[in-house]
Amino acid sequence: MGANYTYYQDTTAAYNASAEVPQNVEKTSTTAPGNNTPKRKKQEVQSSDYMAPRQQAEMQSTQLEQNSLVLPNREREYPGHDWLTIIIFVAIALFASIRYSYAKYIKQLFLSLFNNATSTRMLNDKNYPVFHAAFRLETIFYIIFPIFLFQCLNLFKYQNTALTPALLALIFGGSLLYFFGKKVIYLTLGLMFETQNETREYLFSYDNFNRSLSLVFLPVVILIQFAPLKTPVFIAILGLIILLLFNLILLRRGAIILLKKQFSLFYLFLYLCTLEILPLLLIYKVVV
Repeated sequence: MGANYTYYQDTTAAYNASAEVPQNVEKTSTTAPGNNTPKRKKQEVQSSDYMAPRQQAEMQSTQLEQNSLVLPNREREYPGHDWLTIIIFVAIALFASIRYSYAKYIKQLFLSLFNNATSTRMLNDKNYPVFHAAFRLETIFYIIFPIFLFQCLNLFKYQNTALTPALLALIFGGSLLYFFGKKVIYLTLGLMFETQNETREYLFSYDNFNRSLSLVFLPVVILIQFAPLKTPVFIAILGLIILLLFNLILLRRGAIILLKKQFSLFYLFLYLCTLEILPLLLIYKVVV
């Protein structure tokens, strides 16, 4: 027989016990990390304590410099004077017109500078094409020599002088007066000393030297005018040395020709030095 037990529940304790469960559930739900993470991130982004990233627009880069070929350059000696280029081009065109048509004559011309027999044969050769080529070469010489003379003056003495057509025309006129005046003096002295044939032969050799010199001075003038060099002084000095050598060879030729006539050495020295050496000294004085 069992005993019957009666249980009386404490309502206050039961109420408290029943209230603990939802409280624990609510507390657990608010502290769960899975449900609170998006909200916390949103609060952090909208917070006034948020620090914006630094905006840096400048970028630094390092680039290795590659070695490259740099050509030397210089300012043109006569900027804006294209008319001088046209004159030089005319001289080049004259040379091109005889380069292939009279190649044999050009070869004999340089040979006559050192061979007296070749010079005599050319003197006695009455050939029209030869005179035609000789005239063109003399024209080149009378065009190029004044330009070379001015370039030397500009490089050695008058560095700040502007080249104008009037100045070039003055130098051109002075050169013509010098060369043709010297020929007149030679012919006059030939009549005085009765050496017309020897004087004629010497003047022919003199013209051959000028014609040959025109072919040598043409590239010299072109290099001085257009070469990409800082200073073309050494080219001008080379041209002056060539001019001196040509005149020394011409003096030797003149002495050989005049000695055929049993010419007095005193008059020979006076004859050549007055007309050949003295002008060179004057040119040196003017240039330097």
